[in-house]
Amino acid sequence: MATIKLGSTKAMNALITYAENEEKAEKKSGLNCDVDYVKEQMKTTRLLFGKNNGRQGYHVIQSFDPEDDVTPEQANDIGRALAAQVAPDHEVAIFTHTDQNHLHNHICINSVNMETGKKFVNDRQKLYDIRTQSDALCQQHELSIVKEKTADIRYTQAEQNIMDQTNNAKSSWKNQVRMAIEETKNHATNFDEFNELLKPQGVEIARTTEKTITYKHIEEDKKVRGNKLGHAYDKEEIINAFGTEKRRREHERDQKETQPDRNATQADWRRFEARTQQLEQQRAQERAEAARLADEKSREIREQRERAEQQKREAKERTRGFDLDL
Repeated sequence: MATIKLGSTKAMNALITYAENEEKAEKKSGLNCDVDYVKEQMKTTRLLFGKNNGRQGYHVIQSFDPEDDVTPEQANDIGRALAAQVAPDHEVAIFTHTDQNHLHNHICINSVNMETGKKFVNDRQKLYDIRTQSDALCQQHELSIVKEKTADIRYTQAEQNIMDQTNNAKSSWKNQVRMAIEETKNHATNFDEFNELLKPQGVEIARTTEKTITYKHIEEDKKVRGNKLGHAYDKEEIINAFGTEKRRREHERDQKETQPDRNATQADWRRFEARTQQLEQQRAQERAEAARLADEKSREIREQRERAEQQKREAKERTRGFDLDL
């Protein structure tokens, strides 16, 4: 069984720095990129299309069941195959972590399409598609899959009827709560910050327990528990969003990135191009050296075979001469 979580980040370098940690990541690979230089490649693509601001990337966490007999190599292969299906024209880095009791992939997707310059589409349908494709890949590798998924958004029939009749998502007070949460949860690092961001949206946190969170629609004076709105609004998912924002802020403190101008973009591209050429030359040299070694080995084997044949012929001649003497 592999579960899927999907999030976004405004600090792609920070996400990759966390994901590539050698103490956690046992296996790594790249799609449409060299995973060892993926930060610069992704940044160059975003700069070339003038889209380095805002969301810089997306983060898929693919977690495997501890009871499944899956190796880090197999898990990484599955993660790369998933990336090829959901983001075929994006640069993607896949890191397989083994530091917990279950293997899990951190799949880091650059926000900008390399071919079109368009940004990666992240919506509820995309999450559903990723989970469906992940399940199919797990079945191909004879791994278990999630039989019953928790709904990310859960509408009551009455709520759905109201929205259908009015053709307006805001006609349901519960959906107003959902929209307020979506607007704010990725910009807070704790519940106090989260609550202050919710209030201007007409929503506040009414209560939190060890496992649950309850929201209040201020104008309607009505309350609803997060898991009744859907899995995406329960306490666990909110805490996950806090962690993402914390990493983004830490990255901003550690590395103040200046806003690129046209010259900076060209300079980045020249550095990237030079490094790419250097890598190509290095790989060409490695291929040439490998070919030379293979040729030497082939020649050595051929010479050994010829010597063996010569020894057989000489031995046969000696035997024939011995027979004649008799």
